[in-house]
Amino acid sequence: MASASGRVSAGGRAAVNSAASAAADGQSHIDRTVVVLQENHTFDNYFGAFPGADGLSGSICLPLAKGSAECGAPFHSSTLTPRDMSHNWNAAHADYDGGRMDGFIYSEGSAQTMCYFDGTDLPRYWAAAREYVLCDRYFTSVMSESAPNHLYLVAGTAGGLKDDNVPEVIDFPPVFEQLDSSGITWKVYGFTKWYESFSYIRKAGLRGRFAPAQEFAKDVAAGRLPQVSWVIGAPGGDEHPPKNVAEGQDSVADSIVNSVGASPYWDRCAIFVTWDDYGGFYDHVPPPRVDEYGYGFRVPCLVISPYARKGMVDSTVNDHTSILRFIESRYGLTPLTGRDAAANPLLEAFDFSSGPRKFTSI
Repeated sequence: MASASGRVSAGGRAAVNSAASAAADGQSHIDRTVVVLQENHTFDNYFGAFPGADGLSGSICLPLAKGSAECGAPFHSSTLTPRDMSHNWNAAHADYDGGRMDGFIYSEGSAQTMCYFDGTDLPRYWAAAREYVLCDRYFTSVMSESAPNHLYLVAGTAGGLKDDNVPEVIDFPPVFEQLDSSGITWKVYGFTKWYESFSYIRKAGLRGRFAPAQEFAKDVAAGRLPQVSWVIGAPGGDEHPPKNVAEGQDSVADSIVNSVGASPYWDRCAIFVTWDDYGGFYDHVPPPRVDEYGYGFRVPCLVISPYARKGMVDSTVNDHTSILRFIESRYGLTPLTGRDAAANPLLEAFDFSSGPRKFTSI
């Protein structure tokens, strides 16, 4: 099953898959799903040094210029406010370099791409990984910047969009429509502009379902947390460079995770904490090519729940549509696109065979 590090061994993979299948029957134990979407960091940038995860090794050294023998290796960041680097469609594909994953330094024009943080910088995220589940094969949905990945998270597609130039009206359907049809309550907190652009939202007059990020903890305390919530950028910071990564971490921990953990909602909740795109930071794992848009580079994903497996490093391939698929699976919704229909719903991260365990704060 799992090693002492929490990583699932090859011999235990079949057992975990079987458990994931069984978990589908136990998913009814979850009646509150919270999705937290932070900004612009890869898996290697945040968890490349995490014990037991597929992270950085001493043999990594990327060319300083295309074809150059001079190279740069990963290094521990000297600052908690890293620089903002290019992370659009063209930059991402130059970094990817046909799957060689070696274009980052010369494409970004900065060695900052190779920096990483560790448990001394991000102790609360690392505490969550040790206590709950850390996914080390969780990819972005599009090899590009923020907006396309935000849209895949709630719609299983970006309608061909490759950049942050979101049209004033988005015509393809979001999951919000099926949630409403099924009588499932939902709300989006934080940066809501792109989600409010769906024609369904405009026509149905649902602007009241969108609120500032600060309202999330207030709704938890008041006992009015919807069945499905998205927090798009924590109230204390979304971690988009050059914002302070520790301040964003603390806000996720205090305003969201610990807020829910200390509430009556804990026993029946699932919290997913992930990052929208790679932000120009290096990651060493080539993303699987599922279609012309993605996947994009790995980002961290933490699964926090009273039913989350303790200390598991989950190496199942997932992406932003996996969280969408989890929600669809939980409420019997119809997949919106081929992407979310084919997505793994992250059930391997849960164990519903026993009762909920006590919350451990991060």
